[in-house]
Amino acid sequence: MRNEIERKFFVKQLPSLEGIEPIYYERYILSNENGKEIRVQKLGNSYVYEEKIDVSGLERARTKKEISKEKFDELRIKSNNKAIIRDRYNISSNPDISIQIYKGDFDGLIRAEVEFENEHDAQKFEPSPWMGAEMTGLPIARDANLVGLSRSDFENYLGNRF
Repeated sequence: MRNEIERKFFVKQLPSLEGIEPIYYERYILSNENGKEIRVQKLGNSYVYEEKIDVSGLERARTKKEISKEKFDELRIKSNNKAIIRDRYNISSNPDISIQIYKGDFDGLIRAEVEFENEHDAQKFEPSPWMGAEMTGLPIARDANLVGLSRSDFENYLGNRF
């Protein structure tokens, strides 16, 4: 699997999502230490175990494997973290742009994620007018860090999104 190179932005004005079928995510963080994140997630009707390791500020190596519902249930109980519930809307390709709309404990967070083939393309990317401030590198940009934010820190980040 190729490495993930992405930038993330707040969304200041939601573009039309008409006709785009959302993908439901239910994610649990198992570990987030020393630049390595381990998580399990339900994606639509499938279950995935995933590891990500920081390579640079924009790039992470990742491995994914499908797991059974039973293994997912066993691992999610061990997470000791809040569930991250969100819908993902894939709105374009080249570059891949998706919108994540969070629910539950993280309701109010709407994030645009842009994935690139290489860091050069990531650096020269010009955000769309509907995108707000860049959040790449902030704790609110990664789900593994998001679960550790206090409610007031979370709300402060949301308040500074434009």
